[in-house]
Amino acid sequence: MDLLITNGTTNAKLSDKGIITTDFDESTASLSLNMKSFNGRNGKLNFGGNYSEKKLIYTGYMQVTSQSDYETKRNWIYQLLGSATAYYITPIYSDGAQYGFERPGQSTGNKLGQVGGIESNKRFYVTLDDTFVPELAGSVNNTQLYKLNISFVTAILPFGETKPKTMTIINSIPYAGTVKASQLEVPYYIQLVAQQAASAISLKIGSRTWTYSGTVASGDVFKIGGVYNLKNTLSVNDNTNLEYFILEPSIGSIVPVACSITATLEIHDYKELYL
Repeated sequence: MDLLITNGTTNAKLSDKGIITTDFDESTASLSLNMKSFNGRNGKLNFGGNYSEKKLIYTGYMQVTSQSDYETKRNWIYQLLGSATAYYITPIYSDGAQYGFERPGQSTGNKLGQVGGIESNKRFYVTLDDTFVPELAGSVNNTQLYKLNISFVTAILPFGETKPKTMTIINSIPYAGTVKASQLEVPYYIQLVAQQAASAISLKIGSRTWTYSGTVASGDVFKIGGVYNLKNTLSVNDNTNLEYFILEPSIGSIVPVACSITATLEIHDYKELYL
């Protein structure tokens, strides 16, 4: 196992400094329900709820050969993870056979866990949830081991996210996420290039339908962003129903798409979200 930290254009793995990852756990996002009761009516009514944050716990060991080496590595990890600016963390797992790995010191010798690995399909935009300090755990073959217990909390969306994706839409959008992705929360947009003249457009994605009531010429380019609607770079909000799209989880992991005119459709910068 390993942990990849992405801050802007900078990428670093904890293993780059000889830090051994032994565990990475994520909670579900915390949920606040809006339940109300009324006089003269038994029970309560559910008015929905909101997800607030998701917590992630990292455990690992830092190897050092001397006190100066300890100070250098401690400063590096403090700088990497202690930033006041949020950053992405991505767990890296092994797809080896079950039980085909060992934790440090599990058997004999200086067994330092798995090597290589595959990046998870989801990452988390986080900051530290609390302070942390390396805790001396012992030594192996003249190398000191310091245990790291680090807590993270999501900074904006309380979900795991895939990297932004762009694709051409044929008749559906693949969506393997486990929670809804709304255009009001994830700023993806639909690009529609008309291939025919028309007096209006109706575009249905999932259970929501966007409409445009103006004239359409072949070659017109529409950009549908949820809170904005552009036609050939000019705003046409007044000619639309101001609808926004939501990609919803489904058994088949696809969101159906239907358009009333012949057009080329693309979805830009969308993410799959995981609870």
